[in-house]
Amino acid sequence: MEKPFNLKIKERYLPFIIYLAFLTGFFGSTLAYPRLSYLFLYRIFLGLLFMLIFIDMILNGVEIKKFLNFSSYFLAGWIAYSLLSFLWAQDIKSALRDQVFLTGNILVILIFMYYSNYIKWNILENIILFSYTINVLVGYWEVITDKHLWTSKVSLYNLHRTPSTFFSNPNDFATFLVLYLPFILNFVINKGILAKKVTALIDIILSVPLLILTTSRANYIGFVLVLTVYFLLIEKSEKREYLKYSFAVFLFLIILIGFRLDFGLFSKAGQIISTQLLSLFDFSDSTLSSNVRRELLIVYGLSFLYDYLFFGVGSGNSRALMEKVKQYTINVELHNWFLDVLVCYGIIVFVFYIVWILYIVYKLLQIKCTENKFRLPAISIISSIAAFGFSSISSSKMIEMRIMWFLFALAVFIISNIQKSKGEQKS
Repeated sequence: MEKPFNLKIKERYLPFIIYLAFLTGFFGSTLAYPRLSYLFLYRIFLGLLFMLIFIDMILNGVEIKKFLNFSSYFLAGWIAYSLLSFLWAQDIKSALRDQVFLTGNILVILIFMYYSNYIKWNILENIILFSYTINVLVGYWEVITDKHLWTSKVSLYNLHRTPSTFFSNPNDFATFLVLYLPFILNFVINKGILAKKVTALIDIILSVPLLILTTSRANYIGFVLVLTVYFLLIEKSEKREYLKYSFAVFLFLIILIGFRLDFGLFSKAGQIISTQLLSLFDFSDSTLSSNVRRELLIVYGLSFLYDYLFFGVGSGNSRALMEKVKQYTINVELHNWFLDVLVCYGIIVFVFYIVWILYIVYKLLQIKCTENKFRLPAISIISSIAAFGFSSISSSKMIEMRIMWFLFALAVFIISNIQKSKGEQKS
Protein backbone atom coordinates (compact mmCIF):
# COMPACT_ATOMS: atom_id res chain seq x y z
CA MET A 1 0.00 0.00 0.00
CA GLU A 2 1.36 3.39 -1.01
CA LYS A 3 2.09 5.80 1.83
CA PRO A 4 0.09 9.06 2.05
CA PHE A 5 1.77 12.30 0.93
CA ASN A 6 2.22 13.66 4.46
CA LEU A 7 4.41 10.66 5.33
CA LYS A 8 6.24 10.70 1.99
CA ILE A 9 7.34 14.28 2.49
CA LYS A 10 8.85 13.49 5.91
CA GLU A 11 10.37 10.11 5.10
CA ARG A 12 11.49 10.56 1.46
CA TYR A 13 11.45 14.07 0.05
CA LEU A 14 12.85 15.99 3.01
CA PRO A 15 15.81 13.64 3.65
CA PHE A 16 16.63 13.65 -0.08
CA ILE A 17 16.79 17.46 -0.18
CA ILE A 18 18.81 17.47 3.05
CA TYR A 19 21.37 15.18 1.40
CA LEU A 20 21.54 17.44 -1.66
CA ALA A 21 21.98 20.55 0.47
CA PHE A 22 24.68 18.81 2.53
CA LEU A 23 26.50 17.68 -0.62
CA THR A 24 26.39 21.01 -2.44
CA GLY A 25 27.38 22.82 0.76
CA PHE A 26 30.91 21.45 0.41
CA PHE A 27 31.29 23.08 -3.00
CA GLY A 28 29.75 26.46 -2.18
CA SER A 29 29.40 29.26 -4.71
CA THR A 30 31.51 27.36 -7.28
CA LEU A 31 28.26 25.61 -8.24
CA ALA A 32 26.73 28.78 -9.63
CA TYR A 33 26.66 30.86 -12.75
CA PRO A 34 29.41 33.49 -12.26
CA ARG A 35 27.08 36.39 -12.97
CA LEU A 36 24.68 35.07 -10.31
CA SER A 37 27.29 33.91 -7.81
CA TYR A 38 25.03 34.62 -4.83
CA LEU A 39 22.50 32.05 -6.13
CA PHE A 40 24.43 28.81 -5.92
CA LEU A 41 23.03 25.30 -5.64
CA TYR A 42 23.38 25.03 -1.86
CA ARG A 43 21.18 28.08 -1.34
CA ILE A 44 18.67 26.83 -3.90
CA PHE A 45 18.36 23.46 -2.12
CA LEU A 46 18.25 25.20 1.26
CA GLY A 47 15.38 27.39 0.07
CA LEU A 48 13.57 24.32 -1.26
CA LEU A 49 14.22 22.57 2.06
CA PHE A 50 12.63 25.41 4.03
CA MET A 51 9.57 25.25 1.77
CA LEU A 52 9.20 21.50 2.30
CA ILE A 53 9.62 21.89 6.06
CA PHE A 54 6.87 24.53 6.06
CA ILE A 55 4.56 22.13 4.17
CA ASP A 56 5.52 19.27 6.50
CA MET A 57 4.70 21.30 9.60
CA ILE A 58 1.31 22.28 8.14
CA LEU A 59 0.46 18.66 7.26
CA ASN A 60 2.04 16.87 10.23
CA GLY A 61 2.27 19.57 12.87
CA VAL A 62 5.32 20.49 14.94
CA GLU A 63 6.77 18.08 17.49
CA ILE A 64 7.77 20.63 20.13
CA LYS A 65 9.38 18.03 22.39
CA LYS A 66 12.17 17.54 19.82
CA PHE A 67 13.33 21.08 20.58
CA LEU A 68 13.22 20.70 24.37
CA ASN A 69 16.98 20.34 24.89
CA PHE A 70 20.00 22.45 25.75
CA SER A 71 21.20 22.78 22.14
CA SER A 72 17.87 24.25 20.98
CA TYR A 73 17.66 26.66 23.92
CA PHE A 74 21.19 27.93 23.41
CA LEU A 75 20.98 28.28 19.61
CA ALA A 76 17.61 30.06 19.77
CA GLY A 77 19.00 32.30 22.50
CA TRP A 78 22.04 33.11 20.36
CA ILE A 79 19.83 34.22 17.46
CA ALA A 80 17.69 36.32 19.82
CA TYR A 81 20.70 38.02 21.42
CA SER A 82 22.20 38.71 18.01
CA LEU A 83 18.97 40.46 16.99
CA LEU A 84 18.97 42.39 20.27
CA SER A 85 22.49 43.64 19.53
CA PHE A 86 21.08 45.62 16.58
CA LEU A 87 20.06 48.20 19.21
CA TRP A 88 23.67 49.22 19.81
CA ALA A 89 25.41 48.05 16.62
CA GLN A 90 27.17 50.86 14.73
CA ASP A 91 26.97 49.23 11.30
CA ILE A 92 23.48 47.82 10.71
CA LYS A 93 24.41 46.53 7.24
CA SER A 94 27.22 44.34 8.67
CA ALA A 95 24.94 43.27 11.52
CA LEU A 96 22.21 42.21 9.11
CA ARG A 97 24.69 40.32 6.93
CA ASP A 98 26.07 38.27 9.82
CA GLN A 99 22.57 37.78 11.23
CA VAL A 100 21.54 36.09 7.99
CA PHE A 101 24.56 33.75 8.10
CA LEU A 102 24.11 32.98 11.80
CA THR A 103 20.37 32.31 11.53
CA GLY A 104 20.69 30.22 8.35
CA ASN A 105 23.48 28.04 9.74
CA ILE A 106 21.75 27.54 13.09
CA LEU A 107 18.55 26.52 11.27
CA VAL A 108 20.58 23.84 9.43
CA ILE A 109 21.73 22.47 12.80
CA LEU A 110 18.13 22.42 14.08
CA ILE A 111 16.95 20.68 10.89
CA PHE A 112 19.51 17.91 11.40
CA MET A 113 18.24 17.60 14.98
CA TYR A 114 14.53 17.62 14.18
CA TYR A 115 14.71 15.13 11.30
CA SER A 116 17.44 12.91 12.78
CA ASN A 117 15.14 9.86 12.70
CA TYR A 118 14.77 10.16 8.92
CA ILE A 119 18.38 10.95 7.96
CA LYS A 120 20.72 8.01 7.34
CA TRP A 121 24.29 8.27 8.60
CA ASN A 122 25.77 6.02 5.91
CA ILE A 123 24.57 8.45 3.22
CA LEU A 124 26.06 11.42 5.07
CA GLU A 125 29.45 9.75 5.47
CA ASN A 126 29.46 8.71 1.81
CA ILE A 127 28.83 12.35 0.88
CA ILE A 128 31.79 13.38 3.07
CA LEU A 129 34.05 10.79 1.41
CA PHE A 130 32.94 11.90 -2.06
CA SER A 131 33.42 15.59 -1.25
CA TYR A 132 36.84 14.98 0.30
CA THR A 133 37.97 12.98 -2.73
CA ILE A 134 36.81 15.64 -5.19
CA ASN A 135 38.56 18.35 -3.17
CA VAL A 136 41.81 16.37 -3.14
CA LEU A 137 41.65 15.81 -6.92
CA VAL A 138 40.93 19.48 -7.62
CA GLY A 139 43.73 20.42 -5.22
CA TYR A 140 46.26 18.48 -7.28
CA TRP A 141 44.86 19.94 -10.49
CA GLU A 142 45.55 23.40 -9.05
CA VAL A 143 49.07 22.48 -7.94
CA ILE A 144 49.99 20.90 -11.28
CA THR A 145 48.44 23.50 -13.59
CA ASP A 146 48.73 26.58 -11.34
CA LYS A 147 45.12 27.32 -12.28
CA HIS A 148 42.22 27.82 -9.91
CA LEU A 149 38.44 27.72 -9.84
CA TRP A 150 36.69 31.02 -10.48
CA THR A 151 35.72 31.49 -6.82
CA SER A 152 39.32 31.23 -5.56
CA LYS A 153 41.12 34.40 -4.44
CA VAL A 154 44.58 32.83 -4.51
CA SER A 155 45.63 35.00 -7.46
CA LEU A 156 44.96 38.11 -5.36
CA TYR A 157 47.61 36.96 -2.87
CA ASN A 158 50.12 36.36 -5.68
CA LEU A 159 50.49 32.71 -4.66
CA HIS A 160 51.51 29.98 -7.09
CA ARG A 161 50.69 26.28 -7.03
CA THR A 162 48.83 26.76 -3.76
CA PRO A 163 45.58 24.78 -3.47
CA SER A 164 42.30 26.35 -2.39
CA THR A 165 39.85 24.14 -4.39
CA PHE A 166 36.23 25.18 -3.77
CA PHE A 167 37.19 27.62 -1.02
CA SER A 168 38.20 31.24 -1.44
CA ASN A 169 41.67 30.81 0.12
CA PRO A 170 44.19 28.10 1.15
CA ASN A 171 43.50 28.53 4.88
CA ASP A 172 39.83 27.57 4.49
CA PHE A 173 40.79 24.56 2.38
CA ALA A 174 43.31 23.47 5.02
CA THR A 175 40.63 23.78 7.70
CA PHE A 176 38.37 21.50 5.66
CA LEU A 177 41.13 18.89 5.22
CA VAL A 178 41.80 18.80 8.95
CA LEU A 179 38.24 18.90 10.33
CA TYR A 180 36.94 16.15 8.05
CA LEU A 181 40.02 13.92 8.18
CA PRO A 182 38.64 11.82 11.09
CA PHE A 183 35.55 10.88 9.05
CA ILE A 184 37.85 9.59 6.30
CA LEU A 185 39.85 7.63 8.88
CA ASN A 186 36.64 5.79 9.82
CA PHE A 187 36.51 4.22 6.36
CA VAL A 188 40.10 2.97 6.75
CA ILE A 189 39.85 1.28 10.16
CA ASN A 190 36.23 0.13 9.88
CA LYS A 191 35.28 -3.12 8.21
CA GLY A 192 33.46 -2.14 5.08
CA ILE A 193 33.58 -2.01 1.31
CA LEU A 194 37.15 -2.40 0.06
CA ALA A 195 36.78 0.29 -2.62
CA LYS A 196 35.81 2.86 0.00
CA LYS A 197 38.66 1.79 2.26
CA VAL A 198 41.21 2.15 -0.56
CA THR A 199 39.75 5.51 -1.64
CA ALA A 200 39.89 6.81 1.92
CA LEU A 201 43.48 5.66 2.39
CA ILE A 202 44.57 7.33 -0.86
CA ASP A 203 42.73 10.50 0.20
CA ILE A 204 44.59 10.59 3.50
CA ILE A 205 48.00 10.07 1.87
CA LEU A 206 47.37 12.67 -0.83
CA SER A 207 45.87 15.22 1.55
CA VAL A 208 49.13 15.61 3.50
CA PRO A 209 51.15 17.30 0.70
CA LEU A 210 48.16 19.52 -0.07
CA LEU A 211 47.93 20.57 3.57
CA ILE A 212 51.63 21.39 3.58
CA LEU A 213 51.29 23.49 0.43
CA THR A 214 48.54 25.61 2.02
CA THR A 215 51.20 26.85 4.53
CA SER A 216 48.45 27.02 7.17
CA ARG A 217 50.41 26.86 10.42
CA ALA A 218 47.43 26.48 12.74
CA ASN A 219 46.14 23.58 10.66
CA TYR A 220 49.53 21.82 10.84
CA ILE A 221 48.97 21.69 14.60
CA GLY A 222 45.31 20.78 14.12
CA PHE A 223 46.30 17.88 11.85
CA VAL A 224 48.61 16.37 14.48
CA LEU A 225 45.99 16.92 17.17
CA VAL A 226 43.28 15.19 15.11
CA LEU A 227 45.42 12.10 14.54
CA THR A 228 46.46 11.97 18.21
CA VAL A 229 42.99 12.38 19.73
CA TYR A 230 41.47 9.94 17.24
CA PHE A 231 44.11 7.32 18.10
CA LEU A 232 43.58 7.76 21.85
CA LEU A 233 39.80 7.32 21.59
CA ILE A 234 39.50 4.28 19.33
CA GLU A 235 39.54 0.73 20.74
CA LYS A 236 42.59 -1.58 20.88
CA SER A 237 41.61 -3.62 17.83
CA GLU A 238 41.06 -0.41 15.87
CA LYS A 239 44.39 0.96 17.08
CA ARG A 240 46.12 -2.07 15.59
CA GLU A 241 44.41 -1.38 12.27
CA TYR A 242 45.31 2.32 12.58
CA LEU A 243 48.97 1.54 13.29
CA LYS A 244 49.10 -1.06 10.52
CA TYR A 245 48.06 1.44 7.88
CA SER A 246 50.23 4.17 9.44
CA PHE A 247 53.25 1.89 9.22
CA ALA A 248 52.42 0.99 5.59
CA VAL A 249 52.23 4.68 4.68
CA PHE A 250 55.46 5.40 6.58
CA LEU A 251 57.25 2.54 4.82
CA PHE A 252 56.00 3.76 1.45
CA LEU A 253 57.36 7.25 2.14
CA ILE A 254 60.71 5.88 3.33
CA ILE A 255 61.09 3.91 0.09
CA LEU A 256 60.24 6.99 -1.98
CA ILE A 257 62.75 9.14 -0.13
CA GLY A 258 65.42 6.41 0.04
CA PHE A 259 65.39 5.80 -3.69
CA ARG A 260 64.83 9.50 -4.39
CA LEU A 261 61.61 8.75 -6.23
CA ASP A 262 60.02 11.84 -4.70
CA PHE A 263 62.22 14.11 -6.88
CA GLY A 264 63.09 16.23 -3.86
CA LEU A 265 59.46 17.00 -3.00
CA PHE A 266 59.76 15.81 0.60
CA SER A 267 62.85 17.92 1.10
CA LYS A 268 60.92 20.97 -0.11
CA ALA A 269 57.95 20.00 2.06
CA GLY A 270 60.26 19.79 5.08
CA GLN A 271 61.59 23.25 4.33
CA ILE A 272 58.05 24.66 4.05
CA ILE A 273 56.99 23.08 7.35
CA SER A 274 60.09 24.22 9.23
CA THR A 275 59.76 27.76 7.84
CA GLN A 276 56.09 27.97 8.83
CA LEU A 277 56.63 26.51 12.30
CA LEU A 278 59.60 28.82 12.97
CA SER A 279 57.41 31.76 11.95
CA LEU A 280 55.22 30.94 14.97
CA PHE A 281 57.97 32.48 17.09
CA ASP A 282 58.44 35.55 14.90
CA PHE A 283 57.25 38.59 16.86
CA SER A 284 59.30 41.17 15.00
CA ASP A 285 57.76 44.63 15.36
CA SER A 286 59.86 46.09 12.59
CA THR A 287 58.40 43.81 9.92
CA LEU A 288 54.93 43.64 11.53
CA SER A 289 54.88 39.85 11.30
CA SER A 290 51.72 37.79 11.16
CA ASN A 291 52.02 37.00 14.87
CA VAL A 292 52.30 40.68 15.80
CA ARG A 293 49.24 41.49 13.68
CA ARG A 294 47.33 38.69 15.41
CA GLU A 295 48.35 40.11 18.80
CA LEU A 296 47.11 43.54 17.77
CA LEU A 297 43.81 42.05 16.58
CA ILE A 298 43.31 40.44 20.00
CA VAL A 299 44.25 43.62 21.90
CA TYR A 300 42.00 45.90 19.84
CA GLY A 301 39.17 43.35 19.81
CA LEU A 302 39.19 43.05 23.60
CA SER A 303 39.43 46.82 23.98
CA PHE A 304 36.29 47.23 21.85
CA LEU A 305 34.57 44.58 23.97
CA TYR A 306 35.50 46.55 27.11
CA ASP A 307 34.11 49.75 25.56
CA TYR A 308 30.77 47.96 25.15
CA LEU A 309 30.78 46.75 28.78
CA PHE A 310 31.32 43.11 27.68
CA PHE A 311 27.87 42.96 26.09
CA GLY A 312 29.46 42.61 22.62
CA VAL A 313 29.88 45.16 19.85
CA GLY A 314 26.97 43.71 17.91
CA SER A 315 26.57 41.04 15.25
CA GLY A 316 29.17 41.52 12.48
CA ASN A 317 30.42 44.80 13.93
CA SER A 318 33.92 43.66 14.86
CA ARG A 319 34.94 44.33 11.24
CA ALA A 320 33.40 47.81 11.25
CA LEU A 321 35.34 48.75 14.38
CA MET A 322 38.59 47.15 13.21
CA GLU A 323 38.43 49.37 10.11
CA LYS A 324 39.30 52.28 12.41
CA VAL A 325 42.64 50.70 13.34
CA LYS A 326 43.36 49.00 10.02
CA GLN A 327 46.60 50.96 9.60
CA TYR A 328 48.01 49.02 12.58
CA THR A 329 46.46 45.57 12.10
CA ILE A 330 46.21 45.48 8.25
CA ASN A 331 43.46 42.86 8.68
CA VAL A 332 39.92 43.76 9.71
CA GLU A 333 38.88 40.18 10.43
CA LEU A 334 39.79 38.96 13.92
CA HIS A 335 41.12 35.67 12.48
CA ASN A 336 39.91 33.84 15.59
CA TRP A 337 36.38 32.45 15.70
CA PHE A 338 36.22 32.23 19.49
CA LEU A 339 37.45 35.81 19.83
CA ASP A 340 34.92 36.87 17.18
CA VAL A 341 32.07 35.29 19.17
CA LEU A 342 33.30 37.00 22.35
CA VAL A 343 33.76 40.45 20.79
CA CYS A 344 30.56 40.46 18.69
CA TYR A 345 28.12 38.74 21.04
CA GLY A 346 29.61 39.42 24.45
CA ILE A 347 30.66 37.41 27.45
CA ILE A 348 27.25 35.79 28.09
CA VAL A 349 26.90 34.19 24.65
CA PHE A 350 30.60 33.27 24.66
CA VAL A 351 30.37 31.39 27.97
CA PHE A 352 27.25 29.53 26.87
CA TYR A 353 28.96 28.72 23.53
CA ILE A 354 31.88 27.10 25.35
CA VAL A 355 29.48 25.25 27.66
CA TRP A 356 27.52 24.04 24.59
CA ILE A 357 30.66 22.65 22.97
CA LEU A 358 31.63 20.91 26.22
CA TYR A 359 28.08 19.53 26.45
CA ILE A 360 28.38 18.12 22.91
CA VAL A 361 31.77 16.54 23.69
CA TYR A 362 30.39 15.04 26.90
CA LYS A 363 27.40 13.50 25.11
CA LEU A 364 29.62 12.16 22.32
CA LEU A 365 32.02 10.62 24.87
CA GLN A 366 29.04 8.79 26.36
CA ILE A 367 28.19 7.41 22.90
CA LYS A 368 31.87 6.52 22.36
CA CYS A 369 31.70 4.19 25.37
CA THR A 370 28.85 2.16 23.85
CA GLU A 371 28.66 -0.39 21.05
CA ASN A 372 26.33 1.86 19.09
CA LYS A 373 26.76 2.30 15.32
CA PHE A 374 27.50 5.98 16.01
CA ARG A 375 30.54 5.21 18.17
CA LEU A 376 33.14 5.89 15.46
CA PRO A 377 31.33 8.97 14.09
CA ALA A 378 31.21 10.31 17.65
CA ILE A 379 34.98 9.81 17.95
CA SER A 380 35.47 11.58 14.62
CA ILE A 381 33.54 14.63 15.76
CA ILE A 382 35.37 14.79 19.10
CA SER A 383 38.69 14.66 17.22
CA SER A 384 37.54 17.43 14.87
CA ILE A 385 36.37 19.61 17.76
CA ALA A 386 39.77 19.10 19.45
CA ALA A 387 41.47 20.52 16.34
CA PHE A 388 38.80 23.16 15.83
CA GLY A 389 40.38 25.45 18.42
CA PHE A 390 43.49 25.75 16.24
CA SER A 391 41.81 25.51 12.83
CA SER A 392 39.42 28.34 13.69
CA ILE A 393 42.42 30.64 14.10
CA SER A 394 43.50 29.96 10.52
CA SER A 395 40.32 30.98 8.71
CA SER A 396 39.16 34.59 8.77
CA LYS A 397 35.37 34.41 8.23
CA MET A 398 34.24 31.34 10.15
CA ILE A 399 30.63 32.52 10.40
CA GLU A 400 30.33 31.96 6.63
CA MET A 401 32.05 28.54 6.65
CA ARG A 402 29.41 25.89 6.20
CA ILE A 403 31.92 23.13 6.97
CA MET A 404 32.15 24.35 10.58
CA TRP A 405 28.39 24.51 11.04
CA PHE A 406 27.99 21.12 9.33
CA LEU A 407 30.33 19.65 11.94
CA PHE A 408 28.05 20.79 14.76
CA ALA A 409 24.99 19.72 12.77
CA LEU A 410 26.43 16.19 12.55
CA ALA A 411 27.17 16.22 16.28
CA VAL A 412 23.63 17.31 17.19
CA PHE A 413 22.20 14.80 14.69
CA ILE A 414 24.02 11.89 16.38
CA ILE A 415 23.13 13.00 19.92
CA SER A 416 19.48 13.54 18.98
CA ASN A 417 19.28 10.21 17.17
CA ILE A 418 20.61 8.33 20.20
CA GLN A 419 18.26 10.13 22.59
CA LYS A 420 15.23 9.37 20.42
CA SER A 421 16.25 5.71 20.17
CA LYS A 422 16.47 5.50 23.97
CA GLY A 423 13.07 7.17 24.28
CA GLU A 424 11.50 4.66 21.88
CA GLN A 425 13.03 1.73 23.79
CA LYS A 426 11.59 3.01 27.09
CA SER A 427 8.14 3.44 25.58
